[in-house]
Order: sequence, then C-alpha cells, then structure tokens
Amino acid sequence: MPARFVAKNPALAPLFAAVGFAIAGSGWFAFNVLKNDPVVVLNKQGEQDPWNQVRQHQNTKASILYSPNSGFWQERVGVPDPRAAFLSNEGGSASQRAKDKVKEIKARGVGNREH
Repeated sequence: MPARFVAKNPALAPLFAAVGFAIAGSGWFAFNVLKNDPVVVLNKQGEQDPWNQVRQHQNTKASILYSPNSGFWQERVGVPDPRAAFLSNEGGSASQRAKDKVKEIKARGVGNREH
C-alpha cells in the first residue's frame, strides 16, 4: 500500500525517507541513552544509586555527540571529591569535616586557575 502511494506521488519519496531516517535516529539515541547513561536505572538488582559512583572528572552528558568544553573534565582529575567530607566516619560533625576539607583544598591550591 505505501509503495503504491509513493509510486503515484514520487515527490513525497524524500519526505518519507527523511521521516524514516529521523525515526531511526531518535530510536538509536533513546536506546543509547538508556544503555549508557549512569543516571538511568533499569537494573533493579544492581547498584541502586549509580550517581554516587560518578567521579569528579567523569562527564555524564551525551559527550559522544559533542563536547564543547572537553578540557574541563581533564582539569578536574586531581580535584578531591566534595562528598568525602560528608561520607567519612571520622570524628567531628559533618560541618566541621567540610570546613576542614575546604581549608585543606585552599592550602593545596587545587582548582586555582590563572587567566
């Protein structure tokens, strides 16, 4: 039926091709995001909080298509994880550990860029 319709109206063939390509591309992109995005949880038996496993230098966006500032992620390799102050079980309150962590980072000068 569609082949007969396109045979009667050949000017619509590029339209059908473009729409078919768009549907296939959007299907591929949706599958790719579901498969590779660390925020999407499809596995109910595995890690329930995968966003806690993201490192400071890991880009979680769809960088396979385009990443305008890829150097940003390489600059963050040495930066300590800010959640470490709240996740450690050492003595003191969480706010005090956070203040100590800020002092430590400022003392090391990590993250200071000269422009």
